[in-house]
Amino acid sequence: MFPCHFGLGLAAACLALTACGSGDEPAEGPSAVELQARCPSLAGQTIAASAIGLPSGAASIGSATFVPAVAQAVAAGVTTPATPDYCRVLGTIAPLDDRAQAINFQINLPIDWNGRALQYGGGGFNGTLVTGLLPLRDAAPDDPLPLARGYATLGTDSGHQAASVAASEPASFALNDEMLTNFAYASYKKVRDVSVAVMQDFYRAKPRQVYYFGGSEGGREGLTMAQRFPEDYDGVVSVVPVINWTGLFHAFVRNQVPQFSDWLEPEKTALVSKAVVEACDALDGLEDGVVNNYLACQSKVDFTALRCADGSDQGSACLSDAEIALLKAIHTPYHFSFPLANGLTHYPPWLYGHENALDNTAVSLVRWVTGTAAPSIPPNASANATQWLYGSNWIRYVIARDANFDVRGYDPDRFVARVQATSALMDSTSPDLSAFFARGGKLILRENAADRAQSPLMGFEYYQSLIDRLGQAAVDQSVRLYVSPGSTHSGNARTMTDLAVVPIQVDLLDPLDAWVRAGTVPADSLVQTAKSAVAPFTVQASRPMCRYLSYPHYGGGDRLLAASYRCTPSN
Repeated sequence: MFPCHFGLGLAAACLALTACGSGDEPAEGPSAVELQARCPSLAGQTIAASAIGLPSGAASIGSATFVPAVAQAVAAGVTTPATPDYCRVLGTIAPLDDRAQAINFQINLPIDWNGRALQYGGGGFNGTLVTGLLPLRDAAPDDPLPLARGYATLGTDSGHQAASVAASEPASFALNDEMLTNFAYASYKKVRDVSVAVMQDFYRAKPRQVYYFGGSEGGREGLTMAQRFPEDYDGVVSVVPVINWTGLFHAFVRNQVPQFSDWLEPEKTALVSKAVVEACDALDGLEDGVVNNYLACQSKVDFTALRCADGSDQGSACLSDAEIALLKAIHTPYHFSFPLANGLTHYPPWLYGHENALDNTAVSLVRWVTGTAAPSIPPNASANATQWLYGSNWIRYVIARDANFDVRGYDPDRFVARVQATSALMDSTSPDLSAFFARGGKLILRENAADRAQSPLMGFEYYQSLIDRLGQAAVDQSVRLYVSPGSTHSGNARTMTDLAVVPIQVDLLDPLDAWVRAGTVPADSLVQTAKSAVAPFTVQASRPMCRYLSYPHYGGGDRLLAASYRCTPSN
């Protein structure tokens, strides 16, 4: 039996009583015919600012369109999932500052509603409307969309439009305080409140559960919602979350500034990849080009054997002293001389595991650390490392608040107050989830051990901070942290020896929903798969995704089967 959260009024009250008397089944609301007819009438409606739980302008619905069901389709070897009959709602939330941009949002209301809502997270600096119509992160090609499962889905651009700024200046919106606050946390809460009001109007009932599902920046958003607005969400899936945004972006700059004088060229990543494979591949009981034993690897890699004879840059066959120092820095904590939000004073090092020289342009060191060209001023969005694009933008527009600030001379000790203020705004490091847990909130975290964007160790440290604050028993009752070895930030994973696909696909929404509604505790290991992209979606490989601190250790048998591995503590 779940508590009723429906609206007031006689009709709504009757629906509420019906829902409470039927357990998990949604209340018998308007018929499909009624909902289809009602959809266009949502257009032009206004949601008053008083319905939004933060200072805000009013919301307005620009369009509401009934979209007929579309069957699953295949084109060019790619499967497009089926969508049901639904009402697509597009709207905006007006700013309080007339110099700020509006918050755009999209709400998708399935005609056959399961009584629940799923808010999608964004990515990077956001600025592009999240439609809520795409597959979830790490979904298998045959996983039904949340919309097709009956969820009302919603997303936002977080209150700024990337198309209005140069690609090399993605953080320029942050010069406006309201737009920065919207990006940090406010837009997601505002869109949640507006969406609930729209659902109340459309279905004559509020959602009984609201979930947040996001990765990277979207993972940070989900944690932020659980920390700041625990009464508004029943469950969160947070994948590779940028928990300590402030520490990460400072570490980005640390990694990039030395490359102005000695650039780590993309060709040299082959040396790095080879050294990692030789040191760590066999630590999991199998030499297959995958570093499964992610913690044990950290102390095994040594780049000194790759040093050029006199320490100077002599081409792609060796590493200069400066390049070795850079690689060591990436695997060393970044320290502050003052505390950030929640008392943090460092950002942890990165782990090893996907330096892949064969597949590096999209997911590995080239994209995040070296780029295809040395860092430049202004940053070159198409050639520079993403770390430089993001890090230099954050320092210029958010910390120094000067587009022309030379980040090469940046010293955080000269900007202590500003760094601390923006840390309090952005970072999702609060270990106090007691209010979220008290109302039955559940949190599933996933870290990808070979993440080259943010460090999975930050997720491990956050998990430990929850235990330190709330106790192991409380955390075990409400949190699961899984680790996917070999997986990059985006989830892509291939071996570092022959580019064979490594299983990364897993559905985390169903386990979250079953945990919240039925109390079904997620297993200590979940099966990740690699499936063919089209029907019959043959499983090409499978592997367990273990709870932290464990990793999949090969025990013999077919290396492509999850049953051939056992979850073993990593150390």
